[in-house]
Amino acid sequence: MSIAKMKLVTLSSDLNQLDEVLRKFIEFEQFHPIASEQFVDRVRGLKTFSSSNPFKSLLDEIIEIENEFNIQLPQVKQDNLEYNIDQMHDEVVKVHQELRREVKAIKDIEKEMELYNLSLEQIHNLENLDISLDDIFSCKFLYTRFGRLPVDSIEKIKYYRNKPFIFKAFNEKDNYVWCMYMATEEYKHEIDSLFASLFFERVRIPEFVHGTPEKAEKQLVEHIECLKLDLDGLKNELSKMKETCMGNLSRTKGELEFLGKLFEAKKYVVGLGERFSITGFVVKTDVDKFKDHFKETANLDIDVRPASSDKRITPPTKLKNNWFTRPFQMYVEMYGTPSYKDIDPTLFVSITYTLIFGIMFGDFGQGLLMSLIGFLLAKYKKMPLGSIIARIGISSAFFGLIYGSFFGNEEILGEIYQKIGIAGKFLPLHVMSSSVTMNLLIGTVLIGAVLILTVIIMNTIIKFKHKDYAHAVLSNNGLMGLLFYGFLLTGIVLKILNVANLFNTVTIILLVVIPLLTIFLKEPIERLLHKEKPFPDGFGGFFIEGFFELFEVLLSYVTNTMSFLRVGGFILSHAGMMLVVNKLAQMGGGNNIVVLIIGNLFVMGLEGLIVGIQVLRLEFYEMFSRYYEGDGTPFTPIKF
Repeated sequence: MSIAKMKLVTLSSDLNQLDEVLRKFIEFEQFHPIASEQFVDRVRGLKTFSSSNPFKSLLDEIIEIENEFNIQLPQVKQDNLEYNIDQMHDEVVKVHQELRREVKAIKDIEKEMELYNLSLEQIHNLENLDISLDDIFSCKFLYTRFGRLPVDSIEKIKYYRNKPFIFKAFNEKDNYVWCMYMATEEYKHEIDSLFASLFFERVRIPEFVHGTPEKAEKQLVEHIECLKLDLDGLKNELSKMKETCMGNLSRTKGELEFLGKLFEAKKYVVGLGERFSITGFVVKTDVDKFKDHFKETANLDIDVRPASSDKRITPPTKLKNNWFTRPFQMYVEMYGTPSYKDIDPTLFVSITYTLIFGIMFGDFGQGLLMSLIGFLLAKYKKMPLGSIIARIGISSAFFGLIYGSFFGNEEILGEIYQKIGIAGKFLPLHVMSSSVTMNLLIGTVLIGAVLILTVIIMNTIIKFKHKDYAHAVLSNNGLMGLLFYGFLLTGIVLKILNVANLFNTVTIILLVVIPLLTIFLKEPIERLLHKEKPFPDGFGGFFIEGFFELFEVLLSYVTNTMSFLRVGGFILSHAGMMLVVNKLAQMGGGNNIVVLIIGNLFVMGLEGLIVGIQVLRLEFYEMFSRYYEGDGTPFTPIKF
């Protein structure tokens, strides 16, 4: 709708007040600051305070502690300017080391318990053997390995029957077979290598286990229970340690975040002698709020000037739009932000995009459903595109009433129109009728021509506003272009309608030849106005270049206008696709509701997407290219 008025604001004070001013500065979130480099590089004697943040590494370590030990530190706001970074560093490192030591002890016990549980499982498989484990492991010439093999490896053992080993399988569990093998010490390395190739996982029996499997099992269970008690004790100790350190860590984190923000803010500070300044932009309506924010800061000067008073700085642009146009701001910013002295094209985009989409995708039922889907996406998924879909869906439904289309069915609305007595007079508009199709296509081209005329007028106004009179008058998108294109368009329409013939020698010379000649000579005329040579590279080079540029201008008028034929084409395309859906639904006798639902959803999804892209293309290539540059700087208030 419009561009918010800005004010250029400068804060200045003594250097000993810097941290105090920055403390308040980082709290105000509607200030667009200017980096100090923009001033320091242009004025001798100025200095900048920006450098690497010395608090970042310590803050990162606290965040690492949170992630590593699953600690959620509460937000504690700190703004203490007196700090001891070395003391904070020592405290954080000490806490980190203690937590790591405690967690390591827990993991060691858990790993030990895991191994002992595997040993317990293995001993459980031996409980039917009436033999002491000590006897098994004390053999002088034989050695024994306990463990498990993948089920797939069991079948492969038969290929090694000639090898000197004894293999015993116990039971199968979780795709593993618990087992043991024995061999002589002489073949130890060979047999171990063989079973390693079969992915044998050895399970070691602890040395403290003695006696029969039954006794060994009891010893192992008792030891595991002791480990569980130790583990519970360590976990409780870790929880207490976390609770104890959370308070200090939270305060330290808050202090480091605050100091980091102060340090980050210093890149906007410019120093000169014993003074410093911070310059930026504030929306005009927020200036009083800005002053009130700093009213308690002593010895601080606040200088408020017009936004364009400093030629070194380009004022940023903040767009102001109402509830209807605000979602379409996304499309404008996608192309580029308007400059501060430009006009905001969002209103024009929102109206033209909504209307053209509705014309191209006119269906009452599909439009309402699309609008509902867009509303739900915007409300629950917070999708900006959802708000646009909600609006263009209403437009689609409106033009669907004109076309008499309700989910592709033209009979339902037709009967309603008959009952209220308007059927056959001006509603519905049967787009597939041979008597309507040609007029429809011509009408869409005329709509495009009117839109092109509109954007040429808009461009002329913008150029006059910028005092760029050469482009406002002489360019193909200025007054000369408006005269040429407007006359040709009006003359052709009146001639086709047999109303009048505007083409004669006088009008052609005045409204065709002179505008084209002026467009052709635009650059030489502009140079003469600036008291420069009209043809710095010679007339020949200018003539060749100008001729092709003029040809391109004429071609752009034609192609931009004819490009709007796609609007009519998609009207017919939508009607044709829904005709196919209805025919498919009737092929089995009667209306197949499943085919109708799937067909409508398919058309809505596919054609809705394509039409949306095509309308955006018309906005960017046929309209934006004539009046909108999008070379502005967006208003980005700093948020630390």
